[in-house]
This record gives sequence, C-alpha cells and structure tokens, in this order.
Amino acid sequence: MDKVLEVKGITKLYKNNRGVKDISFDIYKGDIYGFLGPNGAGKTTVMKTIVGLCRANQGEINIFGYNIANQFEQAMAKVGCIIETADSYEYLSAYDNLKIASRFYDGIDSNRIDEVLEIVGLSPYKKEKTNGFSLGMKQRLGVAGAILSRPQFLILDEPTNGLDIEGMADIRNMIISLAREQQITFFVSSHLAHEMQLMCNRVGILNNGLLIKEGLITDILEKHTSLEEFFIEQAKNSRGD
Repeated sequence: MDKVLEVKGITKLYKNNRGVKDISFDIYKGDIYGFLGPNGAGKTTVMKTIVGLCRANQGEINIFGYNIANQFEQAMAKVGCIIETADSYEYLSAYDNLKIASRFYDGIDSNRIDEVLEIVGLSPYKKEKTNGFSLGMKQRLGVAGAILSRPQFLILDEPTNGLDIEGMADIRNMIISLAREQQITFFVSSHLAHEMQLMCNRVGILNNGLLIKEGLITDILEKHTSLEEFFIEQAKNSRGD
C-alpha cells in the first residue's frame, strides 16, 4: 500500500511539560484514519506538528515521501487542513471567501469554486455572508477551502466538534463521500468514539500524550461491542488499572 504519512518518534513538549511523547504511526492511501482521545490528549499538537505550525523536539515526519524538515513545500503541496477552527471573513459571502483563498493556489478559477461549493452542499448559500451561517455551514465552508486546491491528503482537527446530531452526520457523510469519490486520504481527530466508529477504517488511541493503541475498526469490533468500549479498556490498561 502507498504510504501517505509517516510519523516516526515525534515528541513535542511545552514549558509545562505537557504535549506528546514518542508518537509513531503511518497513514496509507485510501485511509480515513481517526485519532481518538479526550480533550487535552495531544491530538491537535500532533496535527500542528505535521503541518508545520509547531516544531517537534525530536522525531521525523514524511508526507508522500518528503521530509517536512527539509522538503516542506514538496511535502505540503498535496495537503489540505483545518486545524482547531474553520475561520472565515464573516462580512464576505461564501463564494468571496473561497475567491480570496484561491489566490494562494495556481489554476483555481470560478468553476472550481462553484464545484467545491456544490461538493460541500453550500451552492444555494454561496452569495450569503458567513456571519449568518450555522456552525455546521461554517465547517462545510472550511472543508470547501481545504479541498479547493485538489489535495490528496486532508487533515481535519475535530471537524464535528460543537455540531448537533444532524450536523455531525452531514460532515461525517461528506468525509466518507470525498474519500470514495475524490480519492482523498483523511486524518481526522475527535473525542467522540461513536463518530470515529462510523467514519474511519483505522484508528489510533491517544491518551495523556501517548499513542497507546492502533487498529482496524473491523478488527476492534470483532472483539468489542463498540469503539467506546475499546477506548475505555485501553485507557485503563495504560494507567495500569
């Protein structure tokens, strides 16, 4: 299988000695790989380190075979991401927000903007200012911006955080659809085990800054009634309970 992301022994510690320690995992083409862990487990820290928003104390990260330390532009050329929040200029329309974003990429025209708005289900609202958008609509616009450049690898930090049940289902189904129809590989984080179970094919359990277990969702569900049960079991094991 083609390896999209390779993380080797990443450690990132802050002044308070919190962070992540010796994190290693791989993501392969076609994966929807989920990082499952409670708030504060280190999920966002790992994602920030991967996309260059913070620098690891040690370890190595390769994306599509390029090392981010010395081949950053090549590594990020086919990557889209939303880290923490999907921001927008609220006094502008959805279309105009994407028009501004398109200036950072080559070959993005109005047809492509209309295409991504259609993909994320915002075409009927493209002329509306985003200050009237619901949280779910803002998340959809964030995804539209993240896929604007036709990335092959998309990193989404807590994409369903704060959404209601219908909103979570919409974002989840959109991710699954993009993976199937656009051939995008995903790395998604969440503290919601049920969402990860429905969305992902592989999962890594992160707790207290450590990656304590990885596995295929299908293998996990052969031995456990749910991903939530598996997570609780692994968290207890890691504490020695």
